[in-house]
Formats: sequence, structure tokens, C-alpha cells
Amino acid sequence: MPLRKSKKDRNSEVKVEQPLRIRTKKVCLFCQNSTQPSYTDTATLRRFISDRSKIYPKSRSGACSKHQRAITKQIKYARHLSLLPFVTRVY
Repeated sequence: MPLRKSKKDRNSEVKVEQPLRIRTKKVCLFCQNSTQPSYTDTATLRRFISDRSKIYPKSRSGACSKHQRAITKQIKYARHLSLLPFVTRVY
């Protein structure tokens, strides 16, 4: 695993080497299964919503552009039909 350039601590002369994080490319769930997002499939749509009911961005969800737009529409439609919550309270 490649290492980053070493850094000096402010209080000492010790050098710290941190490993680089190599990101793997995410594959779109819907392209992989050849399916389309549906408002009735709330279990799948919940994978793309945070614990505070915010829709994850494309970079976080791993969906392609085409399916990210469809996911957003289907989540909003499911919210309108009261299948998904608009806001979840976290105490």
C-alpha cells in the first residue's frame, strides 16, 4: 500500500506515515440488476436516505446519473403518498 509523505508533529520530531486510502468505484445497484427504482419498493429506497430522511448525493449512493434522478423522483413520490417520512426526529 502506498504511503503518504511523512508529517512532523508540532511537539516532536517524530515522523508519522499514513497509508493512502484507495477508493473502489461504486457500481449502480439498478444498472447491475437491470431494474428501475419504484416508489412501492420502500426497502430499496431507504438505502438512499439518511437517518434524518435526507436523500444521499450521487457520490455517496453510488448510483449513476440516470438512476439518481429516478431515485430522487421516486422518493419524493413515496413521501407524498406517505410511504416514506419527510423528516425523522432523532433525539
